[in-house]
Amino acid sequence: MKSNKTYLYFAILAALLVAAYYITSEKGDKTSSYELKEKKFFELDSAKVDKIEIKYTEGDLVLSKSSGEWKAVSPYDYRVVPSLVEKAISSLKNFNLESIVSTNPSKRETYGFNDSNMAEISVYEGGALKGKFIIGGSAAGTSSHVKKIDSDNIYIADNLDRTDFIKSSINEWRDKNIVSIPKMAVNSVEFILPDETYIAKKDTSGRFFIGTDSAGKNFDGILNLLEKFATTNFKDSLLSEDTKFTDVINIDWGNKTTFKFLKTETTPAKYLLKVEGDKQLYELEEGYAKNLLKSKKEILGQP
Repeated sequence: MKSNKTYLYFAILAALLVAAYYITSEKGDKTSSYELKEKKFFELDSAKVDKIEIKYTEGDLVLSKSSGEWKAVSPYDYRVVPSLVEKAISSLKNFNLESIVSTNPSKRETYGFNDSNMAEISVYEGGALKGKFIIGGSAAGTSSHVKKIDSDNIYIADNLDRTDFIKSSINEWRDKNIVSIPKMAVNSVEFILPDETYIAKKDTSGRFFIGTDSAGKNFDGILNLLEKFATTNFKDSLLSEDTKFTDVINIDWGNKTTFKFLKTETTPAKYLLKVEGDKQLYELEEGYAKNLLKSKKEILGQP
């Protein structure tokens, strides 16, 4: 009798295992433990890539290459950091599909395919669409979950870090460097400030003077800043044509560069910067702007 009960228990257990198999195979995730026939969505020649579109909740970003330079052309028109674009192209060229982790549409959000997280990536060669896919959440290491536009198959993609495409702010793509004026090229700098106007000129010996007074090391700091002058942030609003700027700096370095500053009535105060000939409006922290906007006494070291 005991033996018969044991056989009965084994029979029930076997039946439960068979039922569980069919339930999970029909409704659950299907994972692959075999070699994928498809290892790539598309083959890419990185030297020919000339446009990348990234559509996600932060906004639609379009990166375009023209005359050898990468720029954003939407939602703003501005230079981007070349190394960030190069890294994105490298990921697009080198990523491989490792395995299928799900074919179940109801599991999409589990792998990061929801409106607030996923992004649609399109890449072009010679102006023609080369490939398109959707990137979801991160997987282990530098891998990510990806899928085709018209498929429920969700893959793990090796060598595809979603942070190469999705930034905490779309402004991270922008090149914060505004101008680079070689120190030795500067001939004069004119300061038009609310309380005074003065000019620092270079003499034949290469030294700068304000009138008959040597500009000294304080002015040298301004020249060093102009060699790599960068912004704190960007403003995409427009100023009216009759805007009255609070401070102006005119720089003669063979070329003419004009900085126009507008102090904002905010707490803390900031400065908006307009560079003549540049459509972009920049936003600077007050302390950073003050490194340029120095009074004549500050430069001369006078009390």
